[in-house]
Amino acid sequence: MSRLDEVARRAGVSKSTVSRVINNTGTVSPASRQKVQEAMRELHFHAEELKRSPEGSATIGLILPFGKHIASHSFGVDIMAGAEEKAFEQDYMILIGNSFGGREVALTSKMISRGVEGIIVLSGDQKNREHAELLAASGIPMVLVDQKLEGVEAHLVRGDNFMGSVALMNHLLSLGHRRIALLSPSRHYTHRERVKGYRFALMEQELEVPPSYEVLVESGVSPEAELRALLQSEDRPTAVYAADPGHLGTLIGVANELQLGIPEELSVVTFDDTYAAALPEGYADFFTSVNQSGKLMGSMAVELLFRQWRDPELGAQEIVLPGKLNVRRSTCRL
Repeated sequence: MSRLDEVARRAGVSKSTVSRVINNTGTVSPASRQKVQEAMRELHFHAEELKRSPEGSATIGLILPFGKHIASHSFGVDIMAGAEEKAFEQDYMILIGNSFGGREVALTSKMISRGVEGIIVLSGDQKNREHAELLAASGIPMVLVDQKLEGVEAHLVRGDNFMGSVALMNHLLSLGHRRIALLSPSRHYTHRERVKGYRFALMEQELEVPPSYEVLVESGVSPEAELRALLQSEDRPTAVYAADPGHLGTLIGVANELQLGIPEELSVVTFDDTYAAALPEGYADFFTSVNQSGKLMGSMAVELLFRQWRDPELGAQEIVLPGKLNVRRSTCRL
């Protein structure tokens, strides 16, 4: 362990903070400066000795579940782009890890061993906290992006999934729709918040819909059969809220099979349509959607790391970024 490492660990700050203190450069909070100076006295290190030590790695780790193949335009790629741009402004580089296949713990361990000064994580497995425990033990700051991690108090940047859902539902309600179905995954915090928004909007209008209107999809399971049964039912919905753009292709296919025109016979709204997988021709920029910026999330996550370095005593911050409602051609008035 280098002397900078020793001081950083004892003071509970990053190596870059120690470097800024001994070189009197950059912004360091009074509390962090005092901790570094006290650690130096306890270890009997002098500033001139530390100046000759290697400085911090100036590297930030970014762990995202990109999947088997990294799409050229996806939410994860936008998070990565936003993080890289913000980091580059401060002469930091990004070390990227694809956590697909349950590699979060291994990637975290490797990044710690390579001296990253902070890690940004989008957790695919919300019940596995081992990587967060590794970071806590190492003293390296962590920021979660998009997804909360069960049982972990951490800095978080996320979209406003609840209010985004309410906005989409209110749009459909304003058009006269009352029989509105939900198509959504149920595994992640993000989607659970969208489900809550759907239910809240109906409750506000004192509307009740049949239980079959909620098509909650388990991971790896196709909703095609359940959707087909719902859209063939006697009291079929007049509108569907697809809470994940990944299900739009299936919804379009079933609607076409049943000869239900969108939006003439079935209005459709969704979240983040810009990140939908390849859609049939004619459906680009078609869906009414709430869109959130992955680039802004990535940028704000890096900014939260910078704040932690300036103030290690900073309590867990949760930054909630509102989405933008874009009304397009997939909805019409009853």
